[in-house]
Amino acid sequence: MIERMKYELSTPETDPNKESGAILVITLVLVLVITIAVLALIYLTRNNVLISSNMAVQSAAQEATDQGVTAANTSLQILPNWPEITSPGTWYLPLPSNANGLTRPTVPPASFWSNCTGTTCASIPVQYGSFNFNVQYVMYPAGALATQVSGNEQNQTGTGPGVQSMRYYVVYVHTSRTNGGGLGVTVQAILRKVQ
Repeated sequence: MIERMKYELSTPETDPNKESGAILVITLVLVLVITIAVLALIYLTRNNVLISSNMAVQSAAQEATDQGVTAANTSLQILPNWPEITSPGTWYLPLPSNANGLTRPTVPPASFWSNCTGTTCASIPVQYGSFNFNVQYVMYPAGALATQVSGNEQNQTGTGPGVQSMRYYVVYVHTSRTNGGGLGVTVQAILRKVQ
């Protein structure tokens, strides 16, 4: 009898109809956790692709802006005289002024570039890779003759044999996608014209 009691204590009887369903609950929780993890992975992957795409467009826009600086420098250098004398047209503007007189040029606002139709600035199309850009630029004089700015003479003129005259100009170059998508890039550069 002692042996029979040991056997009954050590091996309880199980009834297949009395299962509590714990495995089903655990499985459902695991499926829910895996689903959330997959959705998070999809979200992060999509954001990374968008970030990479935006960085590619930004890099291409910067390269197109460099081409705009080169075009502005070419426009300046082919003039037979200083732009303020030659009056080359839309891409060269005199120094801005306010109630106190002439002021130094500042970066044009976004509204300037969106209204630039070829009558207030120069515009060139640039294709960089698969991206098409509209590159616009406008130029101002950097200052009057022999103007000292932070200890550096901005413009130099002189007379006599072998004396070169040079003047510096501020150019603002703005690049935007031709389809209007994405952010624009605006850079400032200083160009020098020697005669």
